[in-house]
Amino acid sequence: MSRIMLLLSAMALGLVVDSAKTSTDLKVTRDTDILGNETHKSNGPGDWTIEHCTSWHRPNHLYYQLGNAFFFLAFVAPHGSYGMLWLRCSLIVGCILLTMWGWIIECTGDVVLWSSIFLATNLVYLIVLLCRLRPVRFEKEIESIYSSLFQPLRVSRYQFKKILSCMKLIRSLRYQEVYAQEKVSKIDSLSLVLSGKLVVSQNQKALHIVFSNQFLDSPEWFGVSTDDFSQVSITAIEESRILIWHRDKLKLSIMEEPFLQTVFDHILSRDVVKKLMQVTQVNETMAASNGFLPGEYDETKEKPMMLMKKGSSDGHGITALISRQLQELDDLPYLIISILI
Repeated sequence: MSRIMLLLSAMALGLVVDSAKTSTDLKVTRDTDILGNETHKSNGPGDWTIEHCTSWHRPNHLYYQLGNAFFFLAFVAPHGSYGMLWLRCSLIVGCILLTMWGWIIECTGDVVLWSSIFLATNLVYLIVLLCRLRPVRFEKEIESIYSSLFQPLRVSRYQFKKILSCMKLIRSLRYQEVYAQEKVSKIDSLSLVLSGKLVVSQNQKALHIVFSNQFLDSPEWFGVSTDDFSQVSITAIEESRILIWHRDKLKLSIMEEPFLQTVFDHILSRDVVKKLMQVTQVNETMAASNGFLPGEYDETKEKPMMLMKKGSSDGHGITALISRQLQELDDLPYLIISILI
């Protein structure tokens, strides 16, 4: 039955014309190797006919066997990045062996050509893969941010490097330097405190303190456009360093990867919760003391927003608040509101 199907297929392709024709009419020759294996082969141009093997040839050379063995190893490569490395290396070794088999043993040009093409293709893929698997290292303060915020959420170093590519700059703030002014500064960035502490106020009233590994403008991430102005003032209460991202560029970048978008929404939502809890503590303190900034403060001048003269009654409440929050940093409750994520 299989021979009939083979004959019908050959006739459909025009390769076999009529079984009644003789070998002379079809220009077919019989080849016999040194072991007595005989094959029928066409002498026509193009040599597209099917060879009818009357007996099996001996096994091919060792190069051919080893090459196919490495192809088998490539097929059983596991998933993951290192599995792809295994696959590419196995394919490269297999292609090299088949190229040697075609060049040295069979002396067949088409085998050498195709094996060389496959070899070059896999070499290119291997180089790209090695570049991606290359260890990604960050500066010490960036490494701290990655380890504390992003690595626990299984963000790879390669993904975090993509996030850092949207960075605008790392800004250093001096003691008492103003970072943002209420109703003056535009919300066109996302800022993360690398080191130091900053105080946030509104209408000369303290709201909360931002510590290292916290965001300065996480509430504005949700639903606030870059054309809006900041509703709070932010001042450094010690020397600080701020990592600043291009807000729109960052949003477009993480939009391409839903996983990164979910991670950012989670981290920023958690940051907002911490700020809300600090504001609650502030309100409790304000109920017992005067937490307003001194009356001579001018919003247009770059003055410290939360610094009071020693012994001043106006600054007693806010000074106590700052000291309390600095001392209770390690005791801040850890809470996540799912509706914000």
